[in-house]
Amino acid sequence: MNQATANVKKHFTCGGLRFACCAAALLCFLGGLSIYLFFRNRNIVFFKLIPKSSLLDTFYLPVGTDPLFMSMLLFNVPDGLWFLSGLLAIRAIWLTNKKWRSIYFCLFSAIAVLMETLQISDFFPGTFDVLDLVIMAFCAFVESITFNMLMRRRVV
Repeated sequence: MNQATANVKKHFTCGGLRFACCAAALLCFLGGLSIYLFFRNRNIVFFKLIPKSSLLDTFYLPVGTDPLFMSMLLFNVPDGLWFLSGLLAIRAIWLTNKKWRSIYFCLFSAIAVLMETLQISDFFPGTFDVLDLVIMAFCAFVESITFNMLMRRRVV
């Protein structure tokens, strides 16, 4: 295979992975949003930022938060999904530039952790929860492992 063919193949492979990262980022973002829209009550900070719609009340599904799993699903998983969405978007944008991707990963992660920890002092709206940080770290770990597995298979 000559160099031109190898470059074309790499370009299309990167384009496919870039599209997959964008699609996964969108799905993660919408997944976190769906949990807020359908399962969270309407008196949280999120609904102070966007106007309430009477249509949303028809889709609201009250769920008990007694089991730990349900509590984590309602309160921690959306933050993790939004964090993962941001990481995947950065991955898609800076797919072939490891230096800038690393810089933006670190910057994005630092801002996300700062926003969560500022909730301790009520400087930033919301409720501080260590599990949010744990879920974010888990999402970053899974994203990194998944990408590195694709690298070993020489997809990128």
